[in-house]
Amino acid sequence: MIRLEESITAALPIEDVFKYTSDFANIDEWDPGVADSEKISHGPVGIGSEFKVVLTFAFRKVPMNYKIVEFNQPEKVVLKGVAENFHATDTIRFETIPGGTRIHYIADIEFKGPFKMGEPLLKNVLKRNGKSAVDGLQKALSNQFSVYPNTIVNYLKDKTILPGMIEFTKWGYQRRKSSFQPMPLNLEGTTALVTGATSGIGYATATRLSKMGARVIVVGINQADAEITCEKIIKETGNTHIIPQNADISLTRDVKKLAERVIKQESKIHILVNNAGALFNERMVTEEGFEKSFALLLLGPFLLTQLLIPKLKESRPARIVNVTSGGMYTQKIKIDDLMYEKETYNGDKTYARAKRGLVILTEMWAEKLKDEGISVNAMHPGWVDTPGVEKSLPQFYKITKNILRTPDEGADTILWLAASAEAQAVTGKLWLDRRPHITHVFPGTKETQKEREQLWEKLQELAAL
Repeated sequence: MIRLEESITAALPIEDVFKYTSDFANIDEWDPGVADSEKISHGPVGIGSEFKVVLTFAFRKVPMNYKIVEFNQPEKVVLKGVAENFHATDTIRFETIPGGTRIHYIADIEFKGPFKMGEPLLKNVLKRNGKSAVDGLQKALSNQFSVYPNTIVNYLKDKTILPGMIEFTKWGYQRRKSSFQPMPLNLEGTTALVTGATSGIGYATATRLSKMGARVIVVGINQADAEITCEKIIKETGNTHIIPQNADISLTRDVKKLAERVIKQESKIHILVNNAGALFNERMVTEEGFEKSFALLLLGPFLLTQLLIPKLKESRPARIVNVTSGGMYTQKIKIDDLMYEKETYNGDKTYARAKRGLVILTEMWAEKLKDEGISVNAMHPGWVDTPGVEKSLPQFYKITKNILRTPDEGADTILWLAASAEAQAVTGKLWLDRRPHITHVFPGTKETQKEREQLWEKLQELAAL
């Protein structure tokens, strides 16, 4: 048997350190020898929780399953891991010290079969790997961050079609993931509102915010779906502060009622995620007379955000995250035809134009709110495997299914913008995989300042603000 033993300190409360370290879904953030990790059991982290961890060892990827066998929060956690040719027991103890927490980490590793003969040769290699892992944990707990720059290489990738599109796939996410820094440990005391939270990217966002301890307002198109979603999230995370709300974001009357309820019921709102969306292949008009894509993707988020800005100011520092789409790169906003009344309807173009409008609003809000303690950013999640994509874009889905991102991968940058310390310091940007991107790729898509002002005025008029 080989024993690896290290101690480190972190300038964070013991509860936060325990919560982060005991959840081995996070281990790929701090152990350079781990290529991927995920929690494969249901329910909050505790006795019996299981994790699938993919190790990188001798140029090979080695799958390993870990299970928590002892969980004494916040003093001690023990995990047993099993791989094909070895098993491990990780014993991690936590102790409160002046100014933070001491972590004492012991890993006992035992090889099986013919590999056992090689233990003496592997001892030094494993000790170096263990030291790197614990050093990585200390860095992850340091809360020292920097914003990723938009380099000339990134600019050129965005400007070239094929390399830029490859970035939207799961390959693009996996390539970038190795440079990600850890998420915040604790969002207790923070309230987030997520629209379109009953499925896909919105559900992934709401669930991960819940795991961080945030109070999450789950907005679905109907109350029953919102309540079912809240029950699922509570069961998965153990966080009981999950609140169902219903609103059809394409209807201004629903948006106004939602904002009124939330302002009355919630003392603070720190995070607003405008995520609700859908692509309609046929032109539809809402009960209020608005083309549905425009109403859902642009008018609704504009109205909701404007109504909640006073509450966000009261809660500052606060954040607004607008979920857009890479499709917006292909389109320019058409101020004189926002609802596709003059041209032959095209669902893809209508969707893309509305998302272009949301990026414009992001930049305008950022400028208006720059001195108000509210950061406003847009992100596009890449190409994500969601029910909406499968339903609205069946041919695209069929061709790209094997390279689509998971909802969790698509939601990652939403979480980062909503919760990370470094993202609070920037505003008015468009992000993909925690990296800022240019907003215009093709010529002829850039709007004038006059068109931006006209868009704002038109939305105010239609929203009856």
